[in-house]
Amino acid sequence: MTGKPAFIHVTPFLGVTAMEAALAFYRDVLGFTVHVDYGGYAYVERERVGFRLLALDVGAMNPPGCSHAYIDVTDADACFAGYEARFRTLPADRWAPPRDQPYGQREFWVRDPDGNLITFGQGIGENAGQWDDRRKG
Repeated sequence: MTGKPAFIHVTPFLGVTAMEAALAFYRDVLGFTVHVDYGGYAYVERERVGFRLLALDVGAMNPPGCSHAYIDVTDADACFAGYEARFRTLPADRWAPPRDQPYGQREFWVRDPDGNLITFGQGIGENAGQWDDRRKG
C-alpha cells in the first residue's frame, strides 16, 4: 500500500437504552436505512451519513442520551420541511425549527428517544457555500 490511507466518513456511536425504539426513530422519523441490526448494535445510514447505535446502560462511559451529532446539509429549510410533519408527532421539547445562529449557520435540531441531539445545519452569510469546494474532486 502506498500513500496515506483514505478517510471514508465518520460514524459516531450513539448510546441507546431500547434498540427497537431507536431504530424506529432513525428509520421512520429521520429516514435512515437500517443496514445492520444485531440486537445490541445497529448501523443506520442515509446519504453517506451513518450512526452506530449501541445498547448501553446508564452506567456506561458514554451513557445513552449524552451524544450530539451535527449533519451538514445544503438547504436547512428544505430538509426541515421534509421532516416537519414527523417532528410534530414528537413532544415539543424534542425538536426545534430552523434558526439563524450568530456563528453563521442556519440550524434545526431533534432529540432521539434517549435524548441524543442531532443538529442539521447549513452555512449562511460568510459561511454560505462552505462545503461547495470540498465536494468537488
